[in-house]
Amino acid sequence: MQDVQFNFARKNFIVVGASSGMGKQITLELSQAGANVLCLARRVEIMEQMKTDQGEGKIIPAFVDVTAATSKDWDAIIKNFVGEYGKINGGVYTAGIAGLTALRQWNDEFAQKIMDTSYWGMLRFMQSVTKKRFSIDKASFIVFSSIAAHLGEQGQLIYSSAKSAVSASVKVIAKEISKNLQRINSISPGWVNTEMNNDAETSDWGIKERRQGSFWLGEGTANKVSGMVLFLLSDRADWITGTDIVVDGGQLLGAV
Repeated sequence: MQDVQFNFARKNFIVVGASSGMGKQITLELSQAGANVLCLARRVEIMEQMKTDQGEGKIIPAFVDVTAATSKDWDAIIKNFVGEYGKINGGVYTAGIAGLTALRQWNDEFAQKIMDTSYWGMLRFMQSVTKKRFSIDKASFIVFSSIAAHLGEQGQLIYSSAKSAVSASVKVIAKEISKNLQRINSISPGWVNTEMNNDAETSDWGIKERRQGSFWLGEGTANKVSGMVLFLLSDRADWITGTDIVVDGGQLLGAV
């Protein structure tokens, strides 16, 4: 049993990018804590399988392609969930993709996809989810940045730039939604063993070699980060907004 337990019984949350990695871990933990979770991603069949692992709450899968969904699409998805379960208490946006985008060799189409997934999709999500008819006062939102935004990873120009934009936007959005005592924060995880990062390790980026000797507290897993997400969603964090929280096992400290 974890030292800290959260009780989200009868609360409603939305998790974007819920079919793998951080999004999947957060969805399962919220459900185990009693929440109803609208989990959104393209791979609905994986999210359907997650329902067998749920706890006291419910996992409600739905399809979304964050690179194509318009504001009207987001409104329709959220409206259906709110109509059945009630207004949401918060949301988490984890969607993101990474790839080699050095200054002189990126592909414009792929670079745009990175921005659409990590940044523009996040903004459209926040436009809809913070509407008064969809979310309660004091709702909490978490969007995912990355320590790549702090490190400026070689070969990840567009990814690092997109994640930097996420962290910067959080400060502005926090001011705009504070009138309803709603809050937003970003999390910058270090290198975590997820499907996306494992794919990167097997590519030619040389990332795995650069990571060697940078883990002061050992390599990261999704559940090393999800606890901070649940805390920020809880009422114990109701005086925290507009900030970026690094959860990296000491990676920003430099080489071991």
